[in-house]
Amino acid sequence: MPDTYLIQCSSCGTEHRVPHGDTREWHRCPRCGAPIIASHTQPIPVTDIEWDAEMCGCTAPAVVVVASQACGTCAQYEASVRLMAAHLYGSARVLWLDIDRSPQTATRYQVRGVPTVLLFRDGELQASLPGPRGEQGLRERLGIG
Repeated sequence: MPDTYLIQCSSCGTEHRVPHGDTREWHRCPRCGAPIIASHTQPIPVTDIEWDAEMCGCTAPAVVVVASQACGTCAQYEASVRLMAAHLYGSARVLWLDIDRSPQTATRYQVRGVPTVLLFRDGELQASLPGPRGEQGLRERLGIG
């Protein structure tokens, strides 16, 4: 589902997708009625199988973090990526690709090490950046200030 964000209800845990650009502070969970707070936005986990559905036709800027569960640097970077997903809500999509579970997509984009940050605009790869990257630099590279 291109141009959507995954938001988890903090009350019942049900995951919901909301449209890109919907910057309201909260939504109501259709399941339990509790507010779904935008700050609960998480990186969207994506696999080889889901890649095309998530990225093809997507016009929203996207930050894709390619990582591994076995990587210590990736584990440390994960907290920053979660904050980045909340901060970029409404401006860009943040996705998390586990290279161990999705080697085809990583190979497709010639990822040589983890973590690697892939930047997309209008579904096209703009940059492949090795190592953890700061949010402000990624904003500038994507032109979202």
